[in-house]
Amino acid sequence: MLLLNLLLAYLVLRNVVIESQLELRSKYRWGQIVVAALLLIWSAYGGLTDFADLLFWSLFMMINIMMGTGGLAAKNLVLPGAWFRRTIAFDKITGIQIAAIPALNQKKRVIVKFGLESRREINMIFTGTVATVKAALQKRIGQKVAIEVSKFQ
Repeated sequence: MLLLNLLLAYLVLRNVVIESQLELRSKYRWGQIVVAALLLIWSAYGGLTDFADLLFWSLFMMINIMMGTGGLAAKNLVLPGAWFRRTIAFDKITGIQIAAIPALNQKKRVIVKFGLESRREINMIFTGTVATVKAALQKRIGQKVAIEVSKFQ
């Protein structure tokens, strides 16, 4: 249990460092809170027998809550919901598509689809206009990757 707690403590510290470098945050993924709440309920009925159990569940819940945050750092794309591979270098991105989401409550939201060398696609939602998000991406990625702006469908 000590080894597992040390691993979780390392993941928490690493997430704090990564998230402190975010320059443009994506919309929070609330699914992580739901997972954390379900785990809290499950652990409460299982009983916390000692300090090691309490430490384990505290670190585990903290990681789950922190994993809802993602965005753009200076040199990396930070993925929400990822346990171990939390960042992707910008040079691994092969294409970007941006589309504005129709506003329901006057908040401007933009969905961005990142295409990676591994043929994987990552979708993230940012608050702002297409122009501001595109400018932030262009500043970090440069002219190497084409940024396609399209309509949300």
